[in-house]
Amino acid sequence: MEIRYEHASEKYAESFGAAVDAVARERKYLVATTGFPPESTIEFVRDLVENNLAQYFALDGETVVGWCDALPMRSEGFRHVGVLGMGVLPGHRGRGIGTKLIRLTIKHAKKVNGLEKIELQVYKSNATAISLYEKAGFFREGERIDARKLDGRYDNLVLMGLKL
Repeated sequence: MEIRYEHASEKYAESFGAAVDAVARERKYLVATTGFPPESTIEFVRDLVENNLAQYFALDGETVVGWCDALPMRSEGFRHVGVLGMGVLPGHRGRGIGTKLIRLTIKHAKKVNGLEKIELQVYKSNATAISLYEKAGFFREGERIDARKLDGRYDNLVLMGLKL
């Protein structure tokens, strides 16, 4: 089946939650190691939709197989900056889904939400994601050494930014 891309919708909130949980349980890409309760996921998506914030889903049929969002910081003095989060399910990686999602999200964040910069944090061990972000125009701003210790292993966080 062909992948289609849609702006966030409550219709897909449950499937989005399952996708986040699946990627989180891999224990290598997200800060969380499990997903979130369905009620909080639905509320999260509802808030994004109501505020027309930048979040897009990659859909295989009715199943979310990837997502990307750039959410504005809430503190005064930082509202011009968004924080990027994304993930793609294991069976769908390497097919250009992340590239398409990030393009849609950046465009929306800039044109609709008026963001001027997008920041992200990625584990140094995730070379594939770092390459994706660099191809999308993100630059390295710094690195937090031994920022995560999970399952007895340390990993650094690479800090990246994109001026819009």
